[in-house]
Amino acid sequence: MKNKQRAFTLLEVLVALAVFSVAAISLMKVSESQLRLSQRMEEKTFAHWVALNMITEMQGSQDWPNIGEQTGKVSMAGREWKMVVKTQATPVSRVRRIEITVGLAPKDFTDDMENLTMLTGFIEQPPSGVGSGS
Repeated sequence: MKNKQRAFTLLEVLVALAVFSVAAISLMKVSESQLRLSQRMEEKTFAHWVALNMITEMQGSQDWPNIGEQTGKVSMAGREWKMVVKTQATPVSRVRRIEITVGLAPKDFTDDMENLTMLTGFIEQPPSGVGSGS
């Protein structure tokens, strides 16, 4: 009785390696995409927090904001953020509409930023005499 050994041929091994390579490359692309998406969501979350902080500061302050647009910069989470604050009148004379747009600050502050979030809030005019020491 002759012992017959069965082994993989070189062609079968090459095909198996090719299939494995395609699967591994696809898995790496999916992982890279998920990493980019996660980083993008982190940036959007921090940008939204920056806008929320700004609205809260403005609502808590006793200053009545002037109508117009202001640009500023703030640091949070180890990054620099650029804010554009637009103050607008409303049909109610004692209320102002505040629109804050936030994005990562560009290297050159005059460059356009990519808007990551926009938040709208309203501020009521403080009663006269508040904060004046009377």
